Amino acid sequence: MLRKNYRIAHISDTHITKYGQFDENVFNMGLEALDMLSPKPDILVHTGDLTDNGILPDYELAADSLKSVKYKYIIAPGNHDEKNYGHSLFKEMFGSLDFEVDEDWAKFVVLNSPEPDRDEGRLGRRRQIYLEEVLRSTPNEKLKVVVFHHHLVPVPYSGREVNVLEDAGDVLDLILQNHVNLVLMGHRHVRHVIKIDETVLVNAGTFSCIRTRGHFLHSFNVIDILSDGTIKISEVDIKTKEEKLLKSFQSRRFE
Repeated sequence: MLRKNYRIAHISDTHITKYGQFDENVFNMGLEALDMLSPKPDILVHTGDLTDNGILPDYELAADSLKSVKYKYIIAPGNHDEKNYGHSLFKEMFGSLDFEVDEDWAKFVVLNSPEPDRDEGRLGRRRQIYLEEVLRSTPNEKLKVVVFHHHLVPVPYSGREVNVLEDAGDVLDLILQNHVNLVLMGHRHVRHVIKIDETVLVNAGTFSCIRTRGHFLHSFNVIDILSDGTIKISEVDIKTKEEKLLKSFQSRRFE
């Protein structure tokens, strides 16, 4: 069992830019909503599309905008971040595209699912091998969290399905075989939670992009991991600051 409760704030698809798709006012309201959380998050996870066009002015604005974030954060690259040779700027300003974050309570494995100048995503054999090696070496008493941008299974209410990971079947099998607790994703601008076997798949909606879908407006997720193994996923509406419980699952993987 974990020694205490832990909290993850999960945001996605900020689409930061000076050129039309970014609502800076909503972004700032989102930061205020994050600051109001109690208890405070132990870590903030951004699941991609930090920028809208992957160009230097977008990345410069993103780096400046994130200076006010008060928590430790990790960012996975999204397909918009890799437009226009943007992956080079991501590496320069935010670090590796594939990496691990090892906390005393959790192992986060962040993977680069986009391919330059494509909306579609895939991990590929090399990343699958890397992921499996990391997961197999992670003790069972730690929470196993895999992070990437593209969705692993289709997301309801998000329109025609075209961008699920091209190698989703192999990736899902790998994740289930290695008893991953959480998979955090974005991309579709719609929050969604589903449990498959012992793994909880969580998509976040858009944090600050003007491209919302229907009544799915700007939001982020709060994921509480309780010491008894319960995983609770809630959605926070950025404009109203209201928090709504989406799902609560019991896990048996903390041993």
